[in-house]
Amino acid sequence: MSMETYRLEVRETDEPGLDADVYDSDDTVAVSTYVSYDDYDLEPPASGSSDGQRTYTEQITADVTTIDLQYERDDAGFVFRLLGDRDELTSVRIDAEE
Repeated sequence: MSMETYRLEVRETDEPGLDADVYDSDDTVAVSTYVSYDDYDLEPPASGSSDGQRTYTEQITADVTTIDLQYERDDAGFVFRLLGDRDELTSVRIDAEE
């Protein structure tokens, strides 16, 4: 195995909801998931970005054979976890408004 660089991107969509993608070093989507705010009876949070949508990006370098992207809902938002060989590589919390 060799070290591989991945990029986790979580962003609000026009739908409204959250789109989370993990790209490999070739900019190919390795894993992806989508969370609809409607499924949780949530309103999109207020955003401070210029296009009205929040984004989060992080690069991770790891020596893994499998990649998985999971999310869970908690009291104040969503937590996205990037797993490599079942170990957490990184996580990001996105707040949501009721």
